[in-house]
Amino acid sequence: MGLVFTVPGGWSAVGTDSIWLTAEANSPPAGAGLLFTRGAGLFSDPCHTGPAPDVAVGPTVEDFAGALAAHRLLDVTTPVDVTLAGYPGRYVDLQVPADISMCDKGGGDVGADPIYRPWDPGLYAQGPSQRWHLWILDVAGQRVVVQSTDYAGTSAKNRAGLQAIVDSIQIQP
Repeated sequence: MGLVFTVPGGWSAVGTDSIWLTAEANSPPAGAGLLFTRGAGLFSDPCHTGPAPDVAVGPTVEDFAGALAAHRLLDVTTPVDVTLAGYPGRYVDLQVPADISMCDKGGGDVGADPIYRPWDPGLYAQGPSQRWHLWILDVAGQRVVVQSTDYAGTSAKNRAGLQAIVDSIQIQP
């Protein structure tokens, strides 16, 4: 599957599956980013995760969107129908808690940042109060999750730039 999108100045590639603001990265209080995943099984407690997700999720768009919305510890909006890049799907927003200090620390290291991870494989929260915007798409029978992230402190200019990137996405199955 190929993904093509337009990236304005001020953004940088991170690995093969995401981009972040060059100056702010995807960090609080003003960062933003974009990531592509497939969605996966959920952790019953996104603050205290094991080596693998413990909540099985089926392979469809509705399976993943419904599991997110039904999760008792996630603050997720009701899924709504959406079309992105010509593909149907469901859209939800997920709000990371303002206090994730009680979450397990990264790698178990003392002094490491807390890790809030609703599913794996996938991005963990880059900081408290991060907002995740999820387009969960059916691309020729495969689930694709387009995940943009920002914070309350992300500038209107950078949020608009991020939305322009999302709007430019073309998917080649």
